[in-house]
Amino acid sequence: MESPDNVSSKQVGVRLPGHLYRWLKGKVDSGEYSNMAQSVIGELTKARTLEEMRRRETSQYDVGEEPLARMVNERIEGVRRELLDEVKRRR
Repeated sequence: MESPDNVSSKQVGVRLPGHLYRWLKGKVDSGEYSNMAQSVIGELTKARTLEEMRRRETSQYDVGEEPLARMVNERIEGVRRELLDEVKRRR
């Protein structure tokens, strides 16, 4: 039997909490996704991409394992992203 790492896709059955179900259902109802399966895959992919981006961005400012410095740098990065988004919206 192949390990999950060697399989290109794997079916998973899971019960979603109500608030997540309603959020994903809203995305399907608004036409953002064609069905619930696509909404789950799409939102998990977005979350993974954002997590990887944040990890790369914060590693640029990494000062070791100092939690306060890491927290400050993450907040600075968040403000920087918000400012960039605001500039893009105003264009």
